[in-house]
Amino acid sequence: MSVPTPIRYLDEIDAHITRRFGKNSFVLHEEKSSTVHVDIHVVMPSPDRPFYTLLTSGMSDLDMTVPEGAEGLALAEVCLCLPEYWPLNMTNFGWREPNYFWPIGILKQAARYPHVCQTWLGWGHSVPRTPAPDATPDEARFTGMLFVPPQTFAEGADEVATRDGRTIRYLALIPLLPPELAFKRTFGLEKLEEQLIRSEVTELLDPHRPSVVKPN
Repeated sequence: MSVPTPIRYLDEIDAHITRRFGKNSFVLHEEKSSTVHVDIHVVMPSPDRPFYTLLTSGMSDLDMTVPEGAEGLALAEVCLCLPEYWPLNMTNFGWREPNYFWPIGILKQAARYPHVCQTWLGWGHSVPRTPAPDATPDEARFTGMLFVPPQTFAEGADEVATRDGRTIRYLALIPLLPPELAFKRTFGLEKLEEQLIRSEVTELLDPHRPSVVKPN
């Protein structure tokens, strides 16, 4: 089912990305949408940020179903970063290959998740995921998604002020390996974050990284 309504805060998101990340960017426009129309804004690598930065727009078309008292957290977008070697530009369409497209697919899945499930995502939340049977080996390694404050962003770049006085918050997506997801369930977010920090794991994806915890 297509979504004909425009993105409510697209102008603010565009302006924010240009102001905070620079003009050297492009948009992967979604052709067919369900629930919300999710586009991916791609900021090209630069000397200050020598990797791709991917940020969604469209998740904030709808308020998430937040608990009472958390209305200020109802608008969010998700982001992650990809290594400079990723074939991600408008002249080389290698990113469409399954080996390279799957992080984009995960971003789109995350942006729709709270609306499809009538829930919300905030810092410290994790969501299990089941890779498709035809998932690439890299994608199939990751069976969870953790949402945390962006670690690679400059101060203030993780929030977008809207024209109607609201705030859109960026949630950095870190794909989790099975032992990490199990570890969080057993020992909690704080203990997992300690392991991630110790291993220098951020939203900059390393598709081949080892688990930061040992399997049981």
